[in-house]
Amino acid sequence: MAIASMITISRQLGSGGSYIGQLVANRLGYAFIDRQIIQQAARELGVEEAIVEDRDGRLQTFWEKLVEAFANGAPLGSYTPPPLNLVSDEELVDTEHRLITELAAKGPCVVLGRGAFHLLRGKGRLLNIMIHAPMRFRVERLMSIYHVKSGDEAVRMIERSDRDRLGYIRTLTDLDWFDARNYHLTIDTGQIDFATAEGIIASLAGQLPTEEEWPWVSEPVSDTTVSHERGPGDEGEK
Repeated sequence: MAIASMITISRQLGSGGSYIGQLVANRLGYAFIDRQIIQQAARELGVEEAIVEDRDGRLQTFWEKLVEAFANGAPLGSYTPPPLNLVSDEELVDTEHRLITELAAKGPCVVLGRGAFHLLRGKGRLLNIMIHAPMRFRVERLMSIYHVKSGDEAVRMIERSDRDRLGYIRTLTDLDWFDARNYHLTIDTGQIDFATAEGIIASLAGQLPTEEEWPWVSEPVSDTTVSHERGPGDEGEK
């Protein structure tokens, strides 16, 4: 068995994934990589943190790009000087991904979002986690933790976040953000509380099998279990 040197936490807005990530990092003594990515990216790109945070984990929409294009030189009317230090999706993503890789290489860490489950493959002992929850849970959490004023507003925020993150991962990795095969474990915080989720992840992090070694693969199974696992034409294949 090996110890995970990197744990990635992908999460839906309002699922508690960020909080769980911090709990796990504190329990294991790992670095928690999240806001420092925004802070360092803003410094390197010469823009305000708010600009990076607004674009973090999502790509610009067609309309945002159109507004930016017009800001760089509107074809009609009086001259309007373009805003300084405009940052493209490519510049922002490349900078964030480089920073994640550099920070993760410094020692054991928990990395929040930003496609790290894909970015860090092959760079160390990796444990990928997805935290999700039912809509009702997420709405209640946004209203209680982030003081969103209404359920309708919370739903709009959640739907936009899901759409943005899904598009971000699809564009950058050609993978489906919701595909469970991207992760070693998915946790529904509508069914599993935060403290239990923390314990499960911390436990798994300490006992990952070495690459392509599965000591349990030949464990005996009952005839009933075998018959359920077989598909049509699978006689004799266990």
